[in-house]
Amino acid sequence: MDKNSRWIYTYDYAPDSVWEPWRESEGVPDWMNAEVDNVVRRLKPDLPAWLLLADSHFTYHGTWDDTVAAMKNLEERSPISGIVHLGDLTDGLLPERDTRKITAQVISDLESISPNVYLVPGNHDYNYFRGNPDICYPDRPQYYVDIPNQGLRFIFIDSFDPKEPVRYGFTDYCTHWLESVFRMMPENYLAIVFSHLTPLVRLQAWTDNIRNREKLITVLDRYAGRILAFINGHNHCDHLFNDLKNGKFPIISVNCAKCEYFTEHKPERAMVPYRRLGDRTQESFDVMQVDGRSKEIYFTRFGAGRDRMVVNHKAAWV
Repeated sequence: MDKNSRWIYTYDYAPDSVWEPWRESEGVPDWMNAEVDNVVRRLKPDLPAWLLLADSHFTYHGTWDDTVAAMKNLEERSPISGIVHLGDLTDGLLPERDTRKITAQVISDLESISPNVYLVPGNHDYNYFRGNPDICYPDRPQYYVDIPNQGLRFIFIDSFDPKEPVRYGFTDYCTHWLESVFRMMPENYLAIVFSHLTPLVRLQAWTDNIRNREKLITVLDRYAGRILAFINGHNHCDHLFNDLKNGKFPIISVNCAKCEYFTEHKPERAMVPYRRLGDRTQESFDVMQVDGRSKEIYFTRFGAGRDRMVVNHKAAWV
C-alpha cells in the first residue's frame, strides 16, 4: 500500500494508527541530513534561535520520531535557545492516563533537545474530542518568559475551554493578566505573543465566534508599539496577516508539524505546502530568530513551506 494514504489528506484518523507503536528507527535518512545543511546555510549566524512548531498531533504511527531527530540534528549544528510548541501535542482522543503518558513523552523528547521548552495549550490538548469524558486542563494556561540579554518577553496565552458555551476564546482572567504583563514589562523590552488560536474570527475556519476577542484586541492595540508579532498554530497552514488597524505588528499562523496535506478549512490566502512521507516535505517547522534592535524576526523553514520574516512591522514571504 502506498504509504501516502488518504489519511494525510483528511482530518480523519487511520483506524490502526493511534494506539500501538509500529515505526522502527532506520537511522538518519539522507533527505534529513541534506535539509539540515540547507537550513543551517540560511540562518543568521549572529542572532539567537528558537525552534518553533505547531500541531504535532502525536500518534504512534506518525512521524514524531523523525521530527525530534531533525530538531536534534539542527541543534547540534546551530545551537538553539529553546523550543516553542504552539499546541496540540496529541489528538485528544484517549483516556486521561494514556494522554498524559504521551504528553509527558513528547515533552521529554523536546527537553532532550533543549531544557527551555515553552508550551501553549491547544484545543486537542484538553482531551475532549469525540465525547471523551477525560478532559484535561493545563497546569499553566498563561505565563511569560523574559530573555534579558535580548530585551524580549515571550508571552504564552490559552485560547480554549471545552466547558464554555463558546469554546474557542480567551478568559476574562487571561485578558486582565495580559494587560498587567504588558504594563509591568521593562521599558526597553519588546514582546511576542504566542497562542494556539488567532485572535480574529476571519483568520480561522472552525468557529464563527471567539470568546472575548474584543477584550483581547483592545489590550493588544494598547501595547501594539511594543509587540513584534502575534504567532499562532491551529490552522494547519502558513498564513500572514498585516491588516490590523493598529498597523504595528502582524498575526502569523504556523503550519502543522503533523504530516498532513489538504486545503479545506483554511483562512483566505493561506499557504498549504505539499506534504509527502519519506522526504523533506514530511516535516514542517521553523527556526525562529529575533533581532530586538531592528525589531525583525526571521522564520527559516525546515521541510515543507517557505521562509518568512517580519520587517518594518509587516510579515512577508522570503
